[in-house]
Amino acid sequence: MKHKIISSVVVPTLLIITGIFSYLTFQNNWNLEIVSYSIFLFTLFYILILERIIPLKQEWKPNKQTFWTDIKHFIFSTAIFDALGKMLALSVVINLQEKFFPITNFWDSLPFLATYIIANLIGEFLPYIYHRVSHKGNTKSYLSLLLWKIHSIHHLPTSLNWFKTNWIHPINIFLNTFLKITPLLLLGFNKEIIFLVGITHVVIAYISHANIQTQKSFWDYILVTPQIHHFHHSIKMEEAKNFGNVFPFWDILFGTYYNRKGAVVDVGIIENSKTNYPKDKEYFKQLLFPITTSKECCE
Repeated sequence: MKHKIISSVVVPTLLIITGIFSYLTFQNNWNLEIVSYSIFLFTLFYILILERIIPLKQEWKPNKQTFWTDIKHFIFSTAIFDALGKMLALSVVINLQEKFFPITNFWDSLPFLATYIIANLIGEFLPYIYHRVSHKGNTKSYLSLLLWKIHSIHHLPTSLNWFKTNWIHPINIFLNTFLKITPLLLLGFNKEIIFLVGITHVVIAYISHANIQTQKSFWDYILVTPQIHHFHHSIKMEEAKNFGNVFPFWDILFGTYYNRKGAVVDVGIIENSKTNYPKDKEYFKQLLFPITTSKECCE
């Protein structure tokens, strides 16, 4: 009973704490970069503690076999490539905004919460489309297959936990950031809103991959919770839906939402005699996978 209560409040509690911290940041004019890293570290410890208290699956705990690959993805994919990808994406978009799109004060006339929600929904749309297309893996389409090979790195793990969130190809990181932030900057949202959208994305991304027990609830229709995102990683095609990163709004609207009672059974990619995905320990092969393999890799 105790664990059931904890599991039902873990996601909203994290968002409330993040929201309070963000509010204090704006009120006290704190440095946004320092606050971003502080929230990231808090989210890290919050999830690691919960993964010990209420783990969904004991076998999903970090293990020695993939530990160094986990660390490499964390250091290079997240700490280095993620920062570089975001910097490059923001640089491109800011230059576009300065040259072609004047800043507007329209959004300042709306309530802050409404603006925040609208910005998240707009920021989610293109990444949702990109994410959904990435999963088609049409071997007759070079672009479709390339997008899947890029994204497949994120689906290689056969377990989910905090570390596995970082298993993501640098190109995937760049495209996610570029497609999310571009419409927000071009539509003239202010830096506070864009900061909150970015923070929300990071917090939800990590909590949704966490190895923690959660209960099927109304939260699953408002946020991308571990409950519904675990199904996205399922090896059962009928369950591997839920392409939204933060809110399931576009999934519900376009009929790609999936949920049920109980937890996902197995996660990972479907392999057969024709597939040639890189192994768990082959970090650099994972980075080169999209450009060094033919279409036969993923049939």
